[in-house]
Amino acid sequence: MNLRSAVVTLCGMLLAAAAVLWLFDREISGPWFRLGVQPEITSELERSMTDQKALARFDPQHRDLYHARFEATEALLNHFRILEHNRTGIRRRWEMILLAAVLAVLAVAGGLHLLRQGRLDARLERLRLALIALSDGQEDLEIGDRRRDVIGRIAGMIEDTSRAMARDRKRLSYLKNLSGWQETARRHAHEIRTPLTAARLELTRLERLLDSEEPRQVARSVGEELERLGRFTQQFTSFARLPQPRPQVHDLGRVVEEFVTTFAAAWPDLDLRFETPDQPLPAALDRDMLRQVLVNLCDNSSLAIRAAGEERGTVTLRAGEAGSGSVYLDVADDGPGIAPEIRSRVFEPYATTRRVGEGMGLGLAICKKILLDHGGDLELRSSSGAGTTFRLTFPRRVEDAAA
Repeated sequence: MNLRSAVVTLCGMLLAAAAVLWLFDREISGPWFRLGVQPEITSELERSMTDQKALARFDPQHRDLYHARFEATEALLNHFRILEHNRTGIRRRWEMILLAAVLAVLAVAGGLHLLRQGRLDARLERLRLALIALSDGQEDLEIGDRRRDVIGRIAGMIEDTSRAMARDRKRLSYLKNLSGWQETARRHAHEIRTPLTAARLELTRLERLLDSEEPRQVARSVGEELERLGRFTQQFTSFARLPQPRPQVHDLGRVVEEFVTTFAAAWPDLDLRFETPDQPLPAALDRDMLRQVLVNLCDNSSLAIRAAGEERGTVTLRAGEAGSGSVYLDVADDGPGIAPEIRSRVFEPYATTRRVGEGMGLGLAICKKILLDHGGDLELRSSSGAGTTFRLTFPRRVEDAAA
């Protein structure tokens, strides 16, 4: 609290004390003192004493009673005379007591105000330091102010902003790295496609010129390898030219339920299960691209279960509220999990544990890019011997997806 506000507060307290004293003197103490020193009351008491003396002379039988009343009246009259004589001192003493009480209350109130203001200044200082740290790029700030007043809400907003900045920086870093890989894939696909097309044409001509079956068999084998190389080239091209999603608001639960119904028999070694949410979950998503992501994740689960020598596995899908204006979809299988040495880079292009010819390691990178383009994310939540869980998050509004 600065000097100016302290002076203003002190002046306000003093004016309040003066007003209380004035009102007390006007409405309480003043009327009582004036009542006690009124001349009319003193005169009436003196006349009452005179009457009691007269009554005692004329009624000797009740003299003791009149005498007792006379003495009581005389004592009361003496009290009023003492009050009149010491009126100024009594009022001054009474006002001093009242003033002391008011000042004590003001002192306590002032102390409490200063204590509260000190705590408020400390909270504001923590906010100031947090804003400085936020402007310097520090991420995941923890202010620790959980009160429900304005400062507490601002502290929560700063923490939410720092976490959002951390997520956005990770996304930006990933997208920047992915853009480099996409450019590399585009160039490789271009460099491979031209000689691959020429080789196919030459192989077709060679098959026409060959008469015996054995050279033709060799030619067919070469053709199959060229076809496989062509599929890899197509994967390069697809990765390099990922389309932008066209999100619309859909009920996530209904979209996933349709997927499970449609693809229930697509993987003979998988049981697809969907835990239907209790209420609609509006999400901004591209239905076709979400289906592409789910197909890729289920393909990976099927391959992992077969590689582990298991006859059948289960993929469970769960949807719910993710907080901060988003919803989530968990895709969990009960397979062998992802190898520890690749978990930290599972979303990097060409990161795979499959054998040569079984995949290029682009599937999860493509899925990650699709979710980031939605304004959401794809995260590896858990992976152990008990299975693997991926979490897809989507914004609720198309505006957030477009951002």
